Parts: sequence; structure tokens; C-alpha cells
Amino acid sequence: MQTNWKKTTITFILGNDVDHPVKIVLQNAVAAPEAKQIEAFGGYLAGLTGLPFHTATVATQTAVA
Repeated sequence: MQTNWKKTTITFILGNDVDHPVKIVLQNAVAAPEAKQIEAFGGYLAGLTGLPFHTATVATQTAVA
């Protein structure tokens, strides 16, 4: 069997309100982003929005052929 990468989605969670966080979704990211890349981009988003960066969720879709 062969696994083919389809897409990667990264959801960045920002803001001070725990009950209503700001979510910024980046679709079609690279196949295997490194933690330091995600953290750096979250820092850029925090600088642009003025909101603190808390976490990010990475979801990767693959197809098995």
C-alpha cells in the first residue's frame, strides 16, 4: 500500500477569551510542518492581530492506494 498526501490544515487559536477564542484556519499547508514553523507563524499572526497566540491544531489528510 502507498499513502498519498492530500492536504494539511492548521487551525491557530488566539485571543484572551477562553470561551470565545479567535480561530484562523490555514488550509493546504505543507505536508509535514515542524512545530517551530507553526509556533513562528502563530507569533506572526499574534503580531498582526494584537491577540496572544495559544495553540494550533494540525490535521493532515492522506489517501491510501
